[in-house]
Parts: sequence; structure tokens; C-alpha cells
Amino acid sequence: MSEAISSHELIPIKSQTKTIQNCFQQCLYEVPNFQRPYSWSQEQLTDFWDDVILAKGDFFFGSTVTWVSEKRDLFNDTYAIIDGQQRLTTSAILLSVVRDALNDVATKYVGVDGFDTDVAKSQAIATQKYLMAKDDDGKSHPVLHRPENMFYEVIQNPNAIPSGSKWNGSAKRIGEARAFFEAKVLAAVRGLTPERQVEHLKYIRSNALKARVIQVELASEEDGFLVFETLNTRGADLRLSDLVKNLLIRGGAADTKDRQAVADRWDRLINRVQADRVSADVVDRFIWQSWNSRREAVKEPELFKEISRIVGTSPAAHLSYLKELERDAETYEWLEAEHVQVQPKAAGVRNAFAVSEFVDSVRALAIFNVSVANSTVLAVARKFRETRLIKQAQIIEVLRLVESFHFQYTALTNSGSTGGTRGRYNRFAVRLEAAKSASDVALAIKDLKEKLRASLPDRARAHQAFCSLFYAPSLQLTQAQKLRSRKIFIAYVLMSFAKLQGLLPAGQNLATWSIEHIKPQSKAASANYRDPVYSIGNLTLLTARLNSSLGDAPLSSKIEDLKKGRAYFDPQLAMWEASATNFPSDTQIEDRTRFLADDALDRVWKL
Repeated sequence: MSEAISSHELIPIKSQTKTIQNCFQQCLYEVPNFQRPYSWSQEQLTDFWDDVILAKGDFFFGSTVTWVSEKRDLFNDTYAIIDGQQRLTTSAILLSVVRDALNDVATKYVGVDGFDTDVAKSQAIATQKYLMAKDDDGKSHPVLHRPENMFYEVIQNPNAIPSGSKWNGSAKRIGEARAFFEAKVLAAVRGLTPERQVEHLKYIRSNALKARVIQVELASEEDGFLVFETLNTRGADLRLSDLVKNLLIRGGAADTKDRQAVADRWDRLINRVQADRVSADVVDRFIWQSWNSRREAVKEPELFKEISRIVGTSPAAHLSYLKELERDAETYEWLEAEHVQVQPKAAGVRNAFAVSEFVDSVRALAIFNVSVANSTVLAVARKFRETRLIKQAQIIEVLRLVESFHFQYTALTNSGSTGGTRGRYNRFAVRLEAAKSASDVALAIKDLKEKLRASLPDRARAHQAFCSLFYAPSLQLTQAQKLRSRKIFIAYVLMSFAKLQGLLPAGQNLATWSIEHIKPQSKAASANYRDPVYSIGNLTLLTARLNSSLGDAPLSSKIEDLKKGRAYFDPQLAMWEASATNFPSDTQIEDRTRFLADDALDRVWKL
């Protein structure tokens, strides 16, 4: 039979119904280089467990779309999977859990009267045959070949020598799926006799193997590329990143080895972008923000069409766009990371992340949970690296403008919608990208400053919000209260005063400092976080060593240590010292709170 993919071509297709058992006995499978990573969430895994494993009868699992990538005369052919790899992978993960559970039964109940451990061992071996197949020469073949080393080492051959490779995002999700099924399987057999455990594990395996699919077979890899762009996987549309990956591999090269090289470059790029981020949308967001840092913004659903348009049919244009993404990934890797640190300088290299003040601002945006400015950060870092049109002082200035704006707009007042702000950052980024002279750069920065100033929240509102800052680590707080009183955020606030005074250099590691309640927390009148003892006006930043030694001592006896080990000894603290105060009063704390709020808006975070 055949199915129309476009008005210009008909792709020959044949199909047949198979059980998962047929699939894993009669075929070998591989995940081609343009495929998406493993991505099933707990919700999809729960559906699999309920619909497939707990099913009373055969379950129709949908279709798989494949082509024969390697034909063999006396052994199973290898089928590259265009659609359905999530289902086949999940089935293999479940079978690996059953195999290991059977081996555990055989080990755990050695010597138990009436129980033959060989039965459990033989069932484990039978299960393993669905994961690794042997040809007539005794050579082992993974039934499903995936790019993650851990899939072979953990799922298919747990006796393999570990490669030691770091788990990427896909590998982590495979590990999470395996942990999900381990919990389900262990719960299902808990409390059963050894014999009953073996029988129930066989029942679970049987239901997994009885699930049916329609295996659709195409004639060629080229047909696979075309079909991939038209398909949705079960329960989730293809992501932008899936489509872009397919586009670049297909359009960037025709030779198999060259396509693999493009796929390898893509995987390295994704590993940078994904890093420790857990959101499944992170790669799509990166592609969108990278685009917005160079070109006029488009809505995310329209972006793939625009990318397809700019690369056209030219392999060189495909590879040029891939290079764009690779360069931006070097910056994006460190965005939204509270732990970002200053990188060492390298001779002849203009690296924004070797500039302490730039890194401090990037860290601040991460602490504020601000990603809307990513297009501007990407554009600034790239312009600094690739040209000499923007000076080091200017990249510091731009990031400080963005940091100061979002301290007031986001961290303090939570001013809501970022739509207009996102557009403002996109327009600045595009203008900076297009700048041909130092004066163009200066004018773009001046305009950004004016636009951000005009969008600041009302001063009275920002002042009140600053005065409400507190640090009460010993109290039970709501999630919203915890967010506004996180140690790293309060430490950042206190450190910012010291940096402005020039008392400490940029690039401080906030984790090495502690927050001191000048009037001890033990003096709090209540467990209410609004008690002045928890207020920003009663806090100072000390070295961790000094903080642990001061304890609940009165101010008069620890004032000298406070002056030595503090980040910033402000005029209000000097007044407390002059008054020989043992424990500051609520009025003194409130006065200092208002002083810090004024200083914050008039100097520290002034645009």
C-alpha cells in the first residue's frame, strides 16, 4: 500500500501486526541519529503500567514506523525507528526490571525449603533474551540499540564494564523510568512467597510481551526523514528541537558518516544546553531565545517554518545555522545557574564569563529566576566575543541595567507580565547584533537604559517591598515566603551593598558567607516572620567562620568582630555602636530597614 506524504511524492509503505514479543524476537532495532531523546514522563509511565502491565487482555500499543537499515540473510534485520521508539524503549526498560527482580529472587531465597532457585534463574535468562539476542555464531546483539551508553550497561547488559560516561538528559529519564518500574514491581511482589513472586513476575512480563503494535515499514532512510516531520508520537507532538535536529541532519549532509557527524555535534550542543535543567522544554526555549538574540522575534509555533526558510536547500546554510546554535550554547550553558563562577582569562580570547561583574549579574538573574532577558545576555556575550565594537565596561553596564531593573521589577515587586519586557530585550539584541560601529553600540545601550527606566515599578511600592525582606530559617514558612527569604537571595542583597562601597571585589562566592541576625533570633518575641528580629534591618553578612563564633552575644561585646568580618558596616550600624546598644530595639531595626531601602533604590540598584 502507499500513502501520500506531499503532493509531489508517494512513499511506498507496508505494515504488519506484531506483539512486542514478535518485535523483540524477530527484529533488531536502532534509534537513528535524527530521533528525539527518550522523554516519557511519570504520567506516561503510569499509563503504560495501567494500560499494558495491568491489562486483563492484549493491549493495542499503536504503530511503529521503521525502515530496514541493515539486512541479514540468516539473522534478524535491523530496523531504524522513525516513530515508536519511546514505546519500544519503555518495554525494554520494564523487561530489564523483571529480569533483575527474578535474579534477586534466585539470590535472596537460596536454601529456602521447597524453592528451586534454578526456576527463577532460568526465567531471568529467558527475559534477557528479549534484550540481547545471539546469532548462529554466538555473537550478541542489542535488540534495541540506543545512543546512551547507560542503556546498554544498565538495561541490556548489566554485566558490561561501565563506560563511566556522564548521563545526559535522555539517560537520566531512562534511569527515572527504570526507578519507576522498580518501585511498581517490588510493590507488586512484596509479601509473596518465592514461588508466587516468580509467577507474578512472569505475569508482568507476559502482559508486556502481549501488547500489539502495527509495524509500518518504509523503503528508505530518505522516506524516514520526510515521514518524521509529519508524525506525532503517542501523547505528545514533536518538539521544535526534534524537528530542527531532523532538518539539520537531513539538510546538512548526504553522506551517512557526515550525517552522523552532524548528529554528534547536535548531541554535544544539547548536553550543554540541558546541563542540570529538568524542564523538557529547555532545548526548545534555547532555540527560540537564540533566534531572538539575532533576528526579529517570531512566535514559537512559527519558528520552525522560519528556520526552514533561512536554511533553504543549502547544506552550507544548514551547517551555518548549527554553528550559530553551538556558539550560543556556550553562553546558554551558564544562564539561569545560581552556581555560575568566573572563568579564567585566556590570552587573546574575549570571554564575558571571565569578567567578574558580568558573571555576578548573570548569577543575580538566576537567583531572581529571570530568563526573559536571555536574548540580551546571549547577544552581549556574543558581540563581546566576536567583535571589538563593545567594551568590557559596556557589557558590565548592560548586565547591571538588566540586573537592577529585575531586582526592582521581579525580585521585589513581582510586577507580572513579561511580554513587553521580552520584546524590549529582543529589539535591543537585534540592534546590538546589527551594530556596525562603537557609536551604534552606545546608542543601543542608551536606548535600553531609557526603556528600562521608564518601566520601573512605582518607587513607593519597591521601597515597601524591600522593607518586607526577612530571613527566618528556623520558622515554618509558606513556599511563597521561602522564595522571598532564601539564603542566597538575602546574601546577594547584603553583598550588593558591600560591592558598591568597593569593600569587596566582584565575583564573590555567596556560599562562603553567612547571614548574621545582629539581635539574636532567640530574642524574637514570636514565631511570626514579621517580627523585626528577622527583618533585613537586623541582618548583616559575615564570613562563615565568624558567624559561628558570635552566637547570641550582645552587640556591645561583638561589635569589633562585626566590624572586622562583615561585608559592609553601614552608618546605621555605626550609630548602634555609638549608642552602646546591647540589643537593638524594634525602632532601631525599623530605622535601619528604611535606610537600607532608600540606599537600595537611590544607589545600589539605581538605573
